[in-house]
Amino acid sequence: MIGGRDVIIPTTRGPEALDVALRAVTRLWQHAVLEDAVTGEIFRRYAEINFAGRSEILAFRDPESAKCWDELGPDPSLDGTLIHFLIAEGALTVAVDATPPKHIEEFLEDLRRSLTKDLFASTAGKREAA
Repeated sequence: MIGGRDVIIPTTRGPEALDVALRAVTRLWQHAVLEDAVTGEIFRRYAEINFAGRSEILAFRDPESAKCWDELGPDPSLDGTLIHFLIAEGALTVAVDATPPKHIEEFLEDLRRSLTKDLFASTAGKREAA
């Protein structure tokens, strides 16, 4: 991920947005390896993750990609094999390659739609209630 790009998705879902993103990435990459970017803890399955206190997760396409990232670092041969998720107040940031492959662009758009749909729906609901 040399010269990566941050995609900021506004969301009111808080830590649940990270959960949604990781569920989505494990559908994109069935053999994804997930890693807590702060602690280095590795998860081979989504079900292993306890989201309490987690704010930053790396998703590697598969075990081989994770191994190559450890060995090579941000090498151009690894483009399209890592997505970095960071949750903060009011937004989920997704770091991808500067020019991600088409399937990752589509993944980002689907993720953005699923997270912002609730943002707009909740705003509309508040207006109606007022």
